[in-house]
This record gives sequence, C-alpha cells and structure tokens, in this order.
Amino acid sequence: MDLALDVLQYAFGSMLLGVFITIIGVGLLFYLVKSFYPKYTFTPITYIVGAILFILLSYHSILICGAFKIKGMTDDIGESITEYIQYYNTDYYFTQKDTQDIIDALNEEYPLFACYVGSGDFTNHTPSTIVQSMVDEIHDFMNIFILKHLGWCVAFIAIGTFIVIKTMDVYHKTTRRSSSTARRRS
Repeated sequence: MDLALDVLQYAFGSMLLGVFITIIGVGLLFYLVKSFYPKYTFTPITYIVGAILFILLSYHSILICGAFKIKGMTDDIGESITEYIQYYNTDYYFTQKDTQDIIDALNEEYPLFACYVGSGDFTNHTPSTIVQSMVDEIHDFMNIFILKHLGWCVAFIAIGTFIVIKTMDVYHKTTRRSSSTARRRS
C-alpha cells in the first residue's frame, strides 16, 4: 500500500505542477501574441492549435518535473545503494548483472525512478567507487533528460506560436457613418 501511495504522490505532484506550468505558459503565449497583434482575432483553428500545444507541453512538463524530483532524490538513492553493497568485499569488482540487480532494487524502492532509469552498466567498479559513480550518472542522465525535453518544449512553442499567428483573422470593426458624412464624401 505504501508503494502505491508513493507512486501516486510523486506522479500526482509532477502531473499537477507540469499542468500548472503549461496552463501559465500557454496562457502567456496567447496573451503575448494578442498583445503583438491587437488588430487580429483568434479563430476556432487557433484554439485547436492551442489545445494541441497544451497537450504536448503538458506531457513534456510532467516528465521534466518528474526528472527534477529524481534529481532531488539522488542523496537517498546513494544511501540505498550503500545499503545494497555493504556486504561486498572492498576489492570486489561489480559485473553488469550486479549493477543491474542494484538498479532493479532501486526501481522497487523508488517507483518514480523506474519510470526514468531501467538499466545501467557499472562494471569494474568497486564498492568504494560505485555509489558515487551511480549517483553522478543518474544526476547527469537527468540533466540530459531535462535539456532534451526543454528543447522539445521550445520547438513546440516556436512552431505553435507561428501556427497561432497564421491562423488569426484581421478584426474588421464595422462602423456606421451618419448620412450627412456619407453625402459629403460623395
């Protein structure tokens, strides 16, 4: 039961934060576009593009928030690795199977971790080096993961902004002239 609550807590928190960030981002995007093009109006297609952009950005924002959560857990993960390897001799060299067993144990203990890291190879490390090596690798992997998904977000925002602008219509204000003004111009 605790495992299910942990997954729900971490995933739900990442989902809420990711969707909240996306709502603010897409709202700001529409506000800025409208500010730069005040004589244009949004069309139904513009709103459809906005909805698609919202879905894409939400997905990536949720993944980014989860990756930040994993980065915040690296100290705890390091302590867990230390517990797993405490019975190995100090001159033992880990095999690929040994390191995969450690990662599998981490995946069981940290369910959110399992969503991001499925395998790893830390062969030829000793108990004195493997903890720091694994923690550093997890940290670096999360940094690359975050940058990759931020890049996708920037690309979606750029393409979405272009499409939103192209789908807007010019706002035509209809005004009625008085008959005396119309006669004078004739």
